[in-house]
Amino acid sequence: MNRLTLLLTIAGLAGSQLTGCNLEQRYLTPDGALLYAAAITAETPAVIESEEDGSLYIVESRIDFPVRPPTDVEMAALDVDVVPPFARRPWVVRDDYAVELDLVVSNLETTPQIVTVTVNGISEFTEYLPSAQVIDDELVIDFAQWERTYLLEPGARRTITVREEELDEVAVDLASVTNGEMCSALANQIVYFRNQAGIDPRSTACIPGIVPGLVGVRMGIRVTSGGTGPNIALEGTVRLRDSGDRVAAGNEEPWPLPAPVLFTPPIAVEE
Repeated sequence: MNRLTLLLTIAGLAGSQLTGCNLEQRYLTPDGALLYAAAITAETPAVIESEEDGSLYIVESRIDFPVRPPTDVEMAALDVDVVPPFARRPWVVRDDYAVELDLVVSNLETTPQIVTVTVNGISEFTEYLPSAQVIDDELVIDFAQWERTYLLEPGARRTITVREEELDEVAVDLASVTNGEMCSALANQIVYFRNQAGIDPRSTACIPGIVPGLVGVRMGIRVTSGGTGPNIALEGTVRLRDSGDRVAAGNEEPWPLPAPVLFTPPIAVEE
């Protein structure tokens, strides 16, 4: 499978619509279900294969936040001052609401499994889409914006909270990687979870003056296997803490979000 096919496979994973009521603190659920869910099974196709490392399996679930639509006056104001690298001011900025994810990953196999749980951000302008490639029969995988790897024993479940400050870091990194060609080339370094915005001077230089807030995320699981995909399940809940009047009320249709540009870290070319 080539790189373009891999990108389209990941980008085409199913999304969910949101419901709820407009509260200071709001819990989101998908239509017809209590939890957001994603799963790898024996029927899941590999997105890329390597003779050395086996097959790579990635499954994600898209979560769009119910953003309040701007009024005509509010929308016109966004076009007054262009804020590079964006074509207009963002409707949602990083401090308008705080997001927290509670995730549960489960190993449904009878053997131990090494599983990576991932979260990638979506803003009004950009959606982060890491990729993978095979170099000399070895899998080289881009970092997700948030990721943690766990060894799960047979039948084990692991509960994970992705905290508000961690998802704020996702928003900052998402804005940073599109802030010029130099910053795009540093994408894997910028999103690496141990590299916090404002600490590494190379990353700090890429933070734009205004950081768009997240209007959605993709939660996912990633596994490499020598055989078929192992049975791994991921479930999640989302909490929004609205402080900027950007979350749609329960009887209000969410804003039809602009289609963001997919950003994938550029392939490193050896000299």
